[in-house]
Amino acid sequence: MAIRRTVALMMPSLDTEYFDGVVSGARMAAEEKKINLLIIVGGVYGVDEDKNVLYELASQKSIDTVLAPTSTLINDAADFAPFMKITEGKPQLTISDKHEGIPCIYYDNTTGIREALDYLTGVNGCRRILFFAGPKYSGDAEERLAAYMAGMRAAKLPVNESMVVRGDHTEASVEEARRLIENNPGADAVICSNDRQAHIIYRILKDKDLSIGKDVFVTGFDDLSDSAYLDPPLASVSTSHIALGYEALTLAARMADGEKAEDKILRCRFVNRESAGYDPYFQLFNFERRRNVRIGTVFDIPSLTSSMVDFIFTGDPHEYQAGCQRKLLEDFFMRLLETHLGDVVRRRSMNVNDHSFGNIFGPGGTENIDCDRLFRVLDSVFRVYCAREMSETSRMELANLIAKVKSVVAESLERRSGDVRKVVDSRHGSMGRFSNRIIAIDPKAPDRYGQLMDALPLIGVMNASIFMYEKPIPQEKGKKFSLPDKLYLKAYRDRSGVHMVDEKHQITDTADVMDYRYLEGGMSHTFYAMAIHYGGYQMGILLIDMDEEYNASFSIINNEISLVVSHWALMGDTLDKL
Repeated sequence: MAIRRTVALMMPSLDTEYFDGVVSGARMAAEEKKINLLIIVGGVYGVDEDKNVLYELASQKSIDTVLAPTSTLINDAADFAPFMKITEGKPQLTISDKHEGIPCIYYDNTTGIREALDYLTGVNGCRRILFFAGPKYSGDAEERLAAYMAGMRAAKLPVNESMVVRGDHTEASVEEARRLIENNPGADAVICSNDRQAHIIYRILKDKDLSIGKDVFVTGFDDLSDSAYLDPPLASVSTSHIALGYEALTLAARMADGEKAEDKILRCRFVNRESAGYDPYFQLFNFERRRNVRIGTVFDIPSLTSSMVDFIFTGDPHEYQAGCQRKLLEDFFMRLLETHLGDVVRRRSMNVNDHSFGNIFGPGGTENIDCDRLFRVLDSVFRVYCAREMSETSRMELANLIAKVKSVVAESLERRSGDVRKVVDSRHGSMGRFSNRIIAIDPKAPDRYGQLMDALPLIGVMNASIFMYEKPIPQEKGKKFSLPDKLYLKAYRDRSGVHMVDEKHQITDTADVMDYRYLEGGMSHTFYAMAIHYGGYQMGILLIDMDEEYNASFSIINNEISLVVSHWALMGDTLDKL
């Protein structure tokens, strides 16, 4: 059997929409391309030293290509060279951070900012437009600032020093946002380098009783999932983090096969909403009227869905640019489903009744919904529209949306019926049961590592391997810690069950951690690398094939396991003896 290619994706964490989207897209591509993916969650280089050691796994012999969103992995440009030196000699690909001699996949930041700027100046007539820039170490932030400056020059609009202030792309930049607004009274608009910084601008403007979308227009960048639901909805430049991860992994897979890679740019689009003075529902209804879709008290659901998908994915360029993209379709689906599940207040003229769904509802109306039939309708929507000329990004977004809709329906019905085993908060319940299970393991039990493996399915893990160091190794603050040459495989699990490894066969070369001896044959795998560390001591490494739904809980899981395993490792020894 041929050994599958393996790509290492290095991530600082998994707890943001950006990281989660990139990982989701990369996993989709890895499954499609039938290659292995090792996701190394090693923190910020030079900052999270207790996790940084994991990045050395990307240099092992079984790794064919290395993927790194370096602008999020390092805080100082001086750290770039030493960070990339870790995987020197392997094909390297950066995400959203261009460096000479290394291929990069990144968003078309320039077009996105220019579309927002052109709308503000050309349609709204804005003349005094501020820019809330991002940090200097971010390549994306620098491109967005350069696009703003070039656009203002092209429009022959003045820019002075007070009109541009830098934040750090998080919601911590409150003072910077306040300075930008207070030093520029009478400004027409604020373009923000990302949505998180736009959220801060919202707070500052509302504190000053300025109406967003009327007194001051605001735009963001990234189009985060919650931006469409702000008050008012935030106009933003739409980027697909899922598509970014998907395309990055696809390119990395080709590099693993020896192909030479060049930079790849992903298109962005300005999504206009109320914060920039735009009413998307008005545009949608106009579009529907031109398509002769029934407008009134009751919508014809199949026709309306058809119209909305056309409007979002295949509409003419003007409508696409002015429209709401996938957010409007998502908003429609969610509101529609919540309406039928009895939880929503009907908004505007959208009023849907049960009969629009035909045989999806039984005689009891929403109390007797046929979930299977509803799912078949949604699958049919996907097949019909994917059969048309639609970009790969649009197909992925639509597939992701329909999967989300199915999940919402199933979870809502389970909650209504009193079945709390699989509802939205089941992940937290599983986490609690997992914690209780591993804490209860006897630290002196000879099969304690096997018991840990046995508990992992509670958090959706069916494949895992735990490698320990010969003994806990102290790590001094500020000093680099490197992986030892040897690791000890204590236990592993696959779909056939848990396997303890006898002491004679535990020793493993660190370079062979992903050498496929413990992976199921004939399958591609995605593993997350987790550092086991506690109290200044490095204990070992855990590889788990965690379900994506637990991405946001990764750090909690890491802490729980590290705490318990460190107790086992230190049991019977005082720290003075180590």
